[in-house]
Amino acid sequence: MQKNVVSAVTNLVNFDDSELLIFLEKLKPRKILKDDYLLRAGDVCKAMVIINSGVLRYFTITEKGEQSHWFAFDGEWLGDYESFLTRQPSSNFIQALEDTEVYCLSYDDMQKLYSIGAKYERFGRLMAENLFVSVGRSRNDLVSLSAEKRYLNLINTYPNIVKRIQIQHIATYLGIHPQSLSRIRKNLAKQKNLG
Repeated sequence: MQKNVVSAVTNLVNFDDSELLIFLEKLKPRKILKDDYLLRAGDVCKAMVIINSGVLRYFTITEKGEQSHWFAFDGEWLGDYESFLTRQPSSNFIQALEDTEVYCLSYDDMQKLYSIGAKYERFGRLMAENLFVSVGRSRNDLVSLSAEKRYLNLINTYPNIVKRIQIQHIATYLGIHPQSLSRIRKNLAKQKNLG
């Protein structure tokens, strides 16, 4: 199994070798070509995925256009967790921004893992808690921080993001127009050169 996948599982819970093997056996590999969709609005999210390599974008389309909510990179989990848990159609999209390899954990397989033991249930709880905290922090940042500060937080978390994701997608994540993001980037570059 790939190192990124093993790390994504073991970063949350310290599984012993036999427990880890049981978990990894439930994961199914899938390749998604650049610009193809893992999930479309109106579909039920059938699996949470670990990204082995590549980038996924989680977004919605409203009357105002696209709004990116999340980007996920190598070794990270992604899925529409609400749709996954409730088995109801999603209102979101998940799209590959590069050729991407993921490992999928289906709803049924997650339930089977939960029935095996407490460590698997703990894993599910911690994954949900981390998602809840991340989404809450992202929403709070959108309301309370300037676009420049949100951009700085994003590039501090993902230093190579501008090499892997189009500026227009980053702008929709920040809640601004691409032209505004270009101005922010130019101002930051000037400040760096002056400092």
